[in-house]
Amino acid sequence: MADFKLSAQLVGHESDVRDLVFPKSDLVLSASRDHTVRAWRRSSTNPPSFEPTIANQIHEYVNSVTFIPPSSEYPEGLVVSGGKDPCLDVRKPTATLSDNAERLLPGHANNVCSLAAAPNGEYVVSGSWDHTGRVWSTKKWESEVTLGGHEGAVWDVLPLSETMVVTGCADKNIRIFDLRQATGGQASPRSTIVTPDVVRGLCQVPAGHASGAEIASSHNDGIIRLWKLNGQQVGELRGHDSFVYRLATLPTGEIVSAAEDRTVRVWNGFDCIQTITHPAISVWSVAVCPESGDMVTGTSDGIARVFTRSTERVASAEVAQMFEEAVKTSSIPQQQMGDINKEKLPGPEFLQSRSGTKEGQVQMIRETNGSITAHTWSMGAQSWVNVGTVVDSASSSGKKTEYQGKMYDFVFDVAIEEGQPSLKLPYNLSQNPFEAATKFINDNELSLNYMDQVAQFITQNTQGATLGESGGGGPDPMGTESRYRPGEGAAPTNGRYLPQKEYLDITSAKYEPIFKKILSINSNLVAAGRKDFSLNPTAQASLDTLRKSLESNKQIASEDAVELLVMMCTQWDYADRLAPSTFFVVQQPRL
Repeated sequence: MADFKLSAQLVGHESDVRDLVFPKSDLVLSASRDHTVRAWRRSSTNPPSFEPTIANQIHEYVNSVTFIPPSSEYPEGLVVSGGKDPCLDVRKPTATLSDNAERLLPGHANNVCSLAAAPNGEYVVSGSWDHTGRVWSTKKWESEVTLGGHEGAVWDVLPLSETMVVTGCADKNIRIFDLRQATGGQASPRSTIVTPDVVRGLCQVPAGHASGAEIASSHNDGIIRLWKLNGQQVGELRGHDSFVYRLATLPTGEIVSAAEDRTVRVWNGFDCIQTITHPAISVWSVAVCPESGDMVTGTSDGIARVFTRSTERVASAEVAQMFEEAVKTSSIPQQQMGDINKEKLPGPEFLQSRSGTKEGQVQMIRETNGSITAHTWSMGAQSWVNVGTVVDSASSSGKKTEYQGKMYDFVFDVAIEEGQPSLKLPYNLSQNPFEAATKFINDNELSLNYMDQVAQFITQNTQGATLGESGGGGPDPMGTESRYRPGEGAAPTNGRYLPQKEYLDITSAKYEPIFKKILSINSNLVAAGRKDFSLNPTAQASLDTLRKSLESNKQIASEDAVELLVMMCTQWDYADRLAPSTFFVVQQPRL
C-alpha cells in the first residue's frame, strides 16, 4: 500500500483546529478555538486546493463538529457543532455568518467535547464535561436519551448502529448503551469495559481485522487498545509517546490515530506502517473521507492538512517542500527524548550507512555544529526523515527546577481552596498548556471545571519565556504563534461582527422549538414527581397565550407569564434553564 503524502494545507483558522469531519471528497468541516466552524470546498484538483467559508462564529471556542447525511428536507446535509457554549448549533454546510442556525439544541450543562452522527442520520450523539452523553433526534430536534453512569468527562462518542452507542470517558471506562433499553429519557450502560487509563478516542474496527476486535480505544498513556464488545481485550497498538486524542478508520480497514506527540500514524493490523510528523505541538484530530480514502488532520498551529495516497491528488512540489521544511525546523524538547549522551550519538554519516528496523523508529544525530537532530525511519520511503532539532526547554533565565526527580522550567504553587495547602504544578515550555493542565487535574483528582482556569494560569505566568535558543527571526518553529492562549481574549475576528460594543435588541425567534422544549422538560418533571416546579394546565395555557402574543408581535401584558419564566429560569435544574431563558431574553425589552 502506498504511503500517504500531503495533498493540501487548509490555512485560515487563527487558533487550534480541534475537530474535523471529511464527509465528501470536496468538503472538509473544521471546528477551532478561534470560535469558528469553517466549511472548506475544493476549488481545484491539480494542484488540490480548498477555499473556506465561515459557517458559524460564536463567542466561545468550538471543539466538536459532525455531519448529518443528506435527507429529503436537507439535501446538502447539516453541520452540528458544539464547544464551551454547551448549546449545539445545527446549520447547513452552505451557511454564512449572516444566516441563522436551523436549530439550537440546549441540554448540556458544560463544554461539549465530542459529537458523532448515527450511520443512518436519524440521531446525533454528544459527549460533555457534564459527565453525560446525549442522543438527539434529527426528526424531533430534541434530546431523547441521556446516557448516564459516567464519573468524568465523556471524551468521545461512537454510534455503532441505529440502537447502540459507545462512550469513552475520563473515568477510564468504555460504556456500551442499548437505546432500546432507555426509560423516561434515561439510559444506563448495558455493559462497561474497565480500561487502565483515561479514554480519549474511539472507533469501530472493520470486520476482518487481524485482531478480531470490534472497537478500538485510545488513551492518555499513548496506547491504542483493541476490544470485543463483550469486554475482551484482543490487542494493543504501541508507538505513540503521549496522549492519543482521536481514532478513525480508513476504507481499507486500516486505523489512523492522532496524538500529542505531533504524529498521525497509520496501522495495518498490529503494525504501524506510516508515521506522519507535523510541525505543531499537538495533532488534535484526524478524519477520513469515505469516498476517496484521503484523510485530514487538525493541529495546534491552526492548519488542517489533507493527505492522500493518490498520485493525482498530491500537493505541488512547492507546498510539499514548505511542509517538509516546517517539520525539519521544529523544536523537540529534550525531556521528551529522555536522557541524551551527546558524545555517544552518531554523526550524519549514520543516516547514509544504516537503515531503521521499524516504522517510526527514532534516531538522534549529533550534527557537525554540535546540535542534535531527530530522525524517524520511513518503511515506505526506506529513508530517514528529519523531524526537528532537540532543544533544552529551559526558560529564558536558563534555570530549571527539580520536582519528583525531574527537571522543569517552572514548578508553580497553586492554591485551589482557601485554607488548604498549595498543590505543585510542574510545567515545561515545550508542553501544551492544556496537556499540563489535564495531567495536573488527573494527578490531584480535581474537577475538569478547573481546566481552563489552570491552563490560563500557566499561560499568564509563562508569557515572555522562550523555548530553546532564540535568534534567527521568523515564525515560531513549533507553530505556537497563532495558538489559543487562555486569558489573552478572543482571536482576531471580522470587525463587522466583533467586538459588539452596543446592546442589541433580539426581537424575533423560532418559538415553536423553544415552547416544545419547555413542555418536554415539564413532562420529565411531572414524571419525576416534582410538582413544585412543574407547570399545571393553567400555567401551560398562560405560556401558550404568551407564545401567541410574541408570534403576532403584540405587547406582553401578562405578569403571570413573566413570573412563570422567572421561576423556570431560577428554579429548574441548571441544564434545563436554557429554553425558558431564551424565551425570556428574546423578548426582554418588551416584557
